[in-house]
Amino acid sequence: MSKELSRRDFLKAATMLGASFAMPRKEGESPELPLDVFPERTATYSLPPFGNDLEAIMGDGVFPGLGYRHLQETVNVDYSLDGGHHIGVDFNCGDFDEDLGTPLRLIMNGVCVFVGDGDYRDLGKIAMFCHRLPDGTLIYTRYCHLDSWDAEVGTNYRAGEIIGTMGKSGWPNGFSHLHFDAGNRELFERHWQEDPWWYPNRAPVSYINRFFVDPAELIQRYLRRLKNSPHIPEE
Repeated sequence: MSKELSRRDFLKAATMLGASFAMPRKEGESPELPLDVFPERTATYSLPPFGNDLEAIMGDGVFPGLGYRHLQETVNVDYSLDGGHHIGVDFNCGDFDEDLGTPLRLIMNGVCVFVGDGDYRDLGKIAMFCHRLPDGTLIYTRYCHLDSWDAEVGTNYRAGEIIGTMGKSGWPNGFSHLHFDAGNRELFERHWQEDPWWYPNRAPVSYINRFFVDPAELIQRYLRRLKNSPHIPEE
């Protein structure tokens, strides 16, 4: 008598056979994210998503045009507080769309678990990756508002490899920037695998803290400084 496979078991079996069920998709199609695709390499060090100076690309965290930071209170167009909190970090450089098309690199070793074109959703084109920290913890990162991605689902990448370019998809009237957020395994299982664009702008801070990680703190914790060299450091 055959046993009915759960979605989790089905995806796991498919992964073992080398199949990929997390193909790039456009808005309106049903997402299929791989629940049990894990990185081959541990994330032993990190790099900023572009540039060499983490502080220089984070903005001032006060004026939104220069970048929101993790859990900063968000504002309306007239700069009055709207009751929400920013769950990631907005990385940018230059003025207006000066940095449009800037190559973005993977912050640490990981595997791509999703790419998708949601131009008509707030986060636009996104690419999502799974990373294994030295203590075995799984962290999922999301690159948002991309102009384009250069990553394939199921492919492992090393820290520093180019995975896409900066844009303003999903935010056509704003400035070009990278919205970058990071979350734990529970977040991925409960929210991101169902809706990769899920963004709890008005969720309580305690709720956001339960699922999300401060991206700047994550990068800073494992940061390896780049010298004046075009080469990415080897492990």
